[in-house]
Amino acid sequence: MLEVSGLSVSAGAFFLSDISLAVERSSCHVILGPTGSGKTVLLESIIGLKRVHTGTVTLDGVDITHLPIERRGLSYVPQDLALFPHMSVRENILYPLRIGNELPRLANGMVQELIESLGIRKILDRSIRNLSGGELQRAALARAVASGRHYLVLDEPLSSLHESLKRELWYRLKDLQRKYHLAILMVTHDLEEAFFLGDTISIILDGKLHQQGSKRDVYDRPRNAEVARFLGIGNLFNARSEGFDGNSSRVYSEELGTTLRLSDPGIGSSVTGEKPVVIGIRPEHVAIVTPGEARHQANNVIEGAIRAVFDNGATLTVIAACGPSSTSVEMTIPRSMHEKLRLEGGESISFRFPEKNLFLIAEPE
Repeated sequence: MLEVSGLSVSAGAFFLSDISLAVERSSCHVILGPTGSGKTVLLESIIGLKRVHTGTVTLDGVDITHLPIERRGLSYVPQDLALFPHMSVRENILYPLRIGNELPRLANGMVQELIESLGIRKILDRSIRNLSGGELQRAALARAVASGRHYLVLDEPLSSLHESLKRELWYRLKDLQRKYHLAILMVTHDLEEAFFLGDTISIILDGKLHQQGSKRDVYDRPRNAEVARFLGIGNLFNARSEGFDGNSSRVYSEELGTTLRLSDPGIGSSVTGEKPVVIGIRPEHVAIVTPGEARHQANNVIEGAIRAVFDNGATLTVIAACGPSSTSVEMTIPRSMHEKLRLEGGESISFRFPEKNLFLIAEPE
């Protein structure tokens, strides 16, 4: 296991503060954050390119915080890939084996298997200078994994690729993780990439760790408004708690003009009295109430009017106005539903916030 405990690092005027995380074997831990949040500074501190101010980095129980880069047992793929331009693809892949006196690894077929897995046999004798972006990515991954180190550190290595090629390499990387029991620590600012590749997610904003956990927990229940906004959740509404009855929380939102119930096993049960809170819901979780449904049998039904409908291709975004102040609510619906309902601007609409999908954020005291 790769463990980072209480890590703090200064880089000029920027300060990365009190970061802790763990990466298990056969898992991928993604550090997610916008440009300038400190993701690369954190990786460079872990692999030994930046001096740690406080905290420790351990690998399988051994403190490697102050070891030189070559003795840390980590394979690193930076943003620029750092392939040797004067070498062929084959020579790049074999380089870490040569310097580690591990060329006998070739005999057991591991490197050959890796070459086949990444589909790079046809380019082995080509110069690095003559490769496409996707070929360069494959060569860099092959070199990193061929080293035999089980801990792989990736700094946005796929950011320059077009969508179809990027997705192909996502599948390749997950296959390598499974096949070679890799522990992968990577950083990205791409939300889709993070939630596709990651088993666990750490969100870093302005040099601070704001949330960490399974990707499902981070995706569905952001811990604060900053995380929610970074994840693209615009449905955040001011509200006032009205109590917790053991099964669900009740909140009243003046913006929405209604009382809502939410099944929140976390923070909702700890909010007592009439305290200000923020409630939120992902746009794809907002459910349109169709004409045939019984509105009175469901909780959290809201009436509104459609402001706009935007076509995204496979899905559509519907913006509705509701409540006394015409608060905007965003919902994402599949194309099949739109073809059935034929929603248009100016029409009335009924929708509901499913209790299990609402999340609650306690405002700071």
